[in-house]
Amino acid sequence: MASLLPSKWLGVIIAAAGAASVAQAQTATDDSGYRSTQDFRSFQSAGGDEEARPTVMGRLEWLKARYGATVPADFSRRMAQEWAKQRSTYPQLAPGATPPAGVPQWQSIGPTRAVKTENGIKLSVTDSGRLRNILPHPTDPNTVYLLSSSGGIWKTSNFEAPYPTWSPITDKVITTSGGAAALGRDPQTLYYGTGDPFDGIPIVGGAMLKTTDGGNSWSPFVFLGNSGMVTDVKVDSRGTKDVVLVATDTGIFRSADGGNTYTNVLNAGRAWSLARTNVGWLATVATRGYYSPATLYRSSDGVTWTPLSAPNLTGGAGRITLAVGAPGDAVVYAYAARSCDAGCDQKDLYRSADGGYTWTALGLKSKAPVNPNEENPTMELMGGQGFYNHMIVVDSTDPSRNTVYLGGQLNTGKTTDGGKTWRLLTNWLGQFGLPYAHADHHTAVVSTAGGKKRVMIGTDGGLFLSYDEGKSWTDQKNTGLADHLIYSMATSGSDPNSVLVGLQDNGTRIRSGNTSVFNQSFGGDGFGVGWSQSKTNVTALGSYVYGYIYYSQMDPNIQRKWTGPAFDDASCTYNGINACNAYFVTPIATPSAQADPGGKTYFTNTASLIYRTDDAGASWRPIFRGSTASTYIRGASHSVAVSPVDLNHVAAVSTGGRLLMTNDGGASWLMRNTLVPGHSGFNSSVAWANNSVLYVASENPTGQSVWVVKSTDNGAHWQAASNGLPNVPIQKLLAAPNDLSGNTVYAATWLGVYRTTNGGASWSQFGAGLPTVEVSDLYMPADGSFLRASTYGRGVWDLSLR
Repeated sequence: MASLLPSKWLGVIIAAAGAASVAQAQTATDDSGYRSTQDFRSFQSAGGDEEARPTVMGRLEWLKARYGATVPADFSRRMAQEWAKQRSTYPQLAPGATPPAGVPQWQSIGPTRAVKTENGIKLSVTDSGRLRNILPHPTDPNTVYLLSSSGGIWKTSNFEAPYPTWSPITDKVITTSGGAAALGRDPQTLYYGTGDPFDGIPIVGGAMLKTTDGGNSWSPFVFLGNSGMVTDVKVDSRGTKDVVLVATDTGIFRSADGGNTYTNVLNAGRAWSLARTNVGWLATVATRGYYSPATLYRSSDGVTWTPLSAPNLTGGAGRITLAVGAPGDAVVYAYAARSCDAGCDQKDLYRSADGGYTWTALGLKSKAPVNPNEENPTMELMGGQGFYNHMIVVDSTDPSRNTVYLGGQLNTGKTTDGGKTWRLLTNWLGQFGLPYAHADHHTAVVSTAGGKKRVMIGTDGGLFLSYDEGKSWTDQKNTGLADHLIYSMATSGSDPNSVLVGLQDNGTRIRSGNTSVFNQSFGGDGFGVGWSQSKTNVTALGSYVYGYIYYSQMDPNIQRKWTGPAFDDASCTYNGINACNAYFVTPIATPSAQADPGGKTYFTNTASLIYRTDDAGASWRPIFRGSTASTYIRGASHSVAVSPVDLNHVAAVSTGGRLLMTNDGGASWLMRNTLVPGHSGFNSSVAWANNSVLYVASENPTGQSVWVVKSTDNGAHWQAASNGLPNVPIQKLLAAPNDLSGNTVYAATWLGVYRTTNGGASWSQFGAGLPTVEVSDLYMPADGSFLRASTYGRGVWDLSLR
């Protein structure tokens, strides 16, 4: 058993080639140079309830620390160039293509449904991934399109069936990252803008695509200047050609030729929302994203824009969302959040009866609904993340335009008298006598196709539908949508069908047998997961934020409740893990069955410490302890790894292209320098093939020529090992457990899965049919019989290798 490191000592530094001083190697920030403005104590002080805390901001701050405060201006273009290059090199591996004989094909295994949900309250509901837009056909009630934040566009032609058949129609285009979309005059025409505004760094953002045949084929993408995201798309179909207006993080773009070309018509900051009223176009802009100053712009023709004075609306505001019942209305609403300089909460809902010239505040913060509850005693719906929770739709069947549906964080509400009185409609846990709809609301629409009114809302948990104007709601239309945002994945060593995934705001979910049903066993955000590889001792771990790791010392597949960690405020620890030093995301590393036949050892890390548990999460002890004033381990999703041979060889990716390593279980540590020409840091993942051969990958957003480096002498020397890999970030490396030579390695990249069989001398895309999506994790059993991949937006995929 390795001894614990003294708290005032950084570890024994082993003298070896390539080793650097641990003390001298570190800085206070990650490779990006950005230090998060949110830490555990500020997160904790926001309140005890999971939904009361600033989880979205924490996630965005974590991504900034990994990749930088701003996305490199050329990032999307570089990703697009690599996509085009790889698609040209491997055309037969694209989704929908016919692969060459003998090439294995990826198969989606879900999640497509849940029958059990555990989030403090047990429910039987089905959620899907976060939605950006809902686009029902104007006359056909069976045709509906959904834009998912990172799962692309989905289409059904039998929406009125109890469980519609959903098909992804953007799997083979440049990216599945969804910013915004809109129908053209012909409902077979869709305009699709890439780049979700809340994913930090989408694969390819700020580009527009178009289909004229309902998604069977797509036009080439058109970049919108240096934009990195699309926040809104609106189409004016009054003329002979569709005129398309697009709101982005670099202003507003306009196409007068049906989406073939675009011109920047307003360059004034992040444009959030567009609406056409009886006085022309309105647009809301927050110059610093979520912060003041907010400005309302007007244009009579969509070409020339001027600020419109509305101090009661824009003063102190950040993001503002506009809504009209129908384009050209005189009545327009504005749902406003306070600037994040002032708390990020709800400012108010405003109504204008003159197209946007003058505005009346409706006083939601002081107005109680007719059915208040303890979570919403007033109509302050946005909670503490008003930059994120914006759902508003005006019922066009109400000629007075007084019927409005509003959504925020936990509840939705409705008024039928223009905001004088309100009624709460849904609750995030189905409490207080209200129907269930997932928390965090983003979009809504009222459809009258086929003469039947349907209200649809989109949330972090997908689509919810009401046929009776909000009295009752159903979640079953989510069934079949495989668009969950997965951070990490684990598979049971005793049952390869058993899969555990951590998801953005959809908790930790467990696959039910050999099905696409994934039941939720722990709510909130799910991040790192672990499942013992032992055939006999089945344990599992999952994690929430800032070092919070919950554990199950039995097979969790039967929905048994997890055990949460105990928090000691004096030491700021969860079962021994220093939450005050932890990253927002908590990684978990699972040893092989050979290294850990008992199935109870796992590893995790904070910024300055590496931890080990030998009782499956009941207690943790540091095996590396650095000064908490410095950063020793990068905040990547897969930052720590253990050798498949034994538990003595542990490594963690460090800053500046370095690697923190121990060969004796933590009794002594050394810092290896992995930098070689073309490899400039941002290390993201370690793959041990054995105790001598290991690989390190990078997630450098600025680009580089060498994405993987290799050592054959336990880290003393390194060489480039990435020929053939695309010029994109890598999330995870996996050394094939059935190749004792260490020559077979798999890479989870932002453009798919790649493989080398010659120790990194050459790589090639592996498997056919995987969508263009960020691959977040990989798993292979000891016998190498299959490869499993999780994605951020398109669920989990299997590839049979036998």
